[in-house]
Amino acid sequence: MNMKHVEAGNSGERETTFAEAKAGQKKKRGRRPKADPQKFRYMFRLNDKDHKRFLQMYEHSGKRSMSAFIADCILNKPVKVTEINKCVIDFVMLMSSFFAQFRAVKNNFNQAYHSLVLHFGEEKAVQMIQIVAKTTREFGLLKQDFEEYVTKLKEKCLLK
Repeated sequence: MNMKHVEAGNSGERETTFAEAKAGQKKKRGRRPKADPQKFRYMFRLNDKDHKRFLQMYEHSGKRSMSAFIADCILNKPVKVTEINKCVIDFVMLMSSFFAQFRAVKNNFNQAYHSLVLHFGEEKAVQMIQIVAKTTREFGLLKQDFEEYVTKLKEKCLLK
């Protein structure tokens, strides 16, 4: 060491700046950041039966993690998406209840006719049934209109 520098307050070594000191520090510890990190998380719930089935499928898949298994199932296998039109379902339910009412009216009509035949005879029963026959025919035509409308609806909406 040169004594001339020591007397002047310098040790003879050059002073380092903050940037140089920071550059000389040790490297950051920990694992390296991934090139394409998985940032998005999704959640779903299963009941006991579905959970057992899910675990069996996971074990048979041979994947290392459940998230890789789920991502593979969702992204690489075809998924069927079914759109349910609530209005069509409601309409079909109403139509089925109408058809049940049509059957009930037909049964009641037959029961009334047989009861009239039993108590008054067939000639008098036919005369009495003539009063109801016109409205029954209109009711039958209405049923046919409903059936045509339902077939049109099936062709238009349900067979897509």
